Formats: sequence, structure tokens, C-alpha cells
Amino acid sequence: MADTRSIEPLEEQLNAARSGTVLVVHASRNGATRGVAQRIAERLQERGRPVDLRAADELADFTPYDAVVLGSAIYDRSWLPRAETLVRRNLGALAGRPVWLFSLGSIPDTRPLVGRLAKHSPKGIRAIEDAIRPRGYRVFGGVIRREQWPWYGRLLVRATGGHVGDNRDWDEIDAWAAEISRALRAA
Repeated sequence: MADTRSIEPLEEQLNAARSGTVLVVHASRNGATRGVAQRIAERLQERGRPVDLRAADELADFTPYDAVVLGSAIYDRSWLPRAETLVRRNLGALAGRPVWLFSLGSIPDTRPLVGRLAKHSPKGIRAIEDAIRPRGYRVFGGVIRREQWPWYGRLLVRATGGHVGDNRDWDEIDAWAAEISRALRAA
């Protein structure tokens, strides 16, 4: 007969630690992605969810969280290294809970025609999706600073419907946060 005395306290600890809290974690270089993560966290809190907002390099453990919203800025067609490293080191933990992913790039996934291309950005996102099976993935427009883009890059962004400045669509971000909240409530 198995001794359950050592198992029960462990299960109680895990149940106490996982109290429905959603982790919203971000990797941001200049603050735009952090701003989106903060907005998502605020909207989830308004809908009654306990939320912990963290930078990717501040996170050590996924155990206390029941769900994760994870986002990164895209630079040179890739997520920031700290986001990629966090995902790679925690594939099992992420695959074991509801996860939503987002990226902040120059072109949002809502643009006609080019939005489908944005959905395949950053490099490696399909492998991440295959490994952790997120409930959703979005690409939101970011902030384009003139001094960070060469003239031909700004021309390309303009040709695809973007512009220099803040391209974040707060209504779209709020709607996505509401979708996440509904999915969590249904679970």
C-alpha cells in the first residue's frame, strides 16, 4: 500500500500556489511591448483575474500561475533573446497550462494581405506554437521610431499601411484581452 502522507501535502501546496493567477510576461527593448503587456494585465484585472506582470528576465518559475500571456518585441525578424530563452527553458511548464502569445512588430496581423505575412513573424514562432500549443497568437503593430529605421524601411512600412510613430491599436489589444478573459472563465 502506498504512503499518501508525503503526496497530499505536496498537492495541497501546488493547489494553494496556483490560485487562478495569470502571468503576463514581456520582453521589451524600448517599452512599447511592456506597454501592451501592462494594458493586457489591466484589462484582465478589470475582469476579476489576479494578474502578475513581469519582464521575461525577472521570471524564475511558472509554478504559481494557472495561465500565461507572453509577448516580445520583434527585431530583425526575431523575438528578443530573453523571450526565446525563457520559452526554450520552460517548454514543459508552458505546454502544461493555457498560454497566449503576442508579438509587437512593424505590421499588425490585421492588415489586409500583409497581415498574413505578419502572422508568420518572428522567425521560429511556428516551432514555439508546435511545442506549447498556445490558445492564441497575435501580432500587434508597435512603435516605429524614425531614427531606428533607414529610409527604405520607413518606405516599406508606409507601403504596408503603417507609419512612423505609435502603431499600437489599443482597441484591438483590449478586445484580445477580453477574449483571453472569456476563455479563462469558460475553463
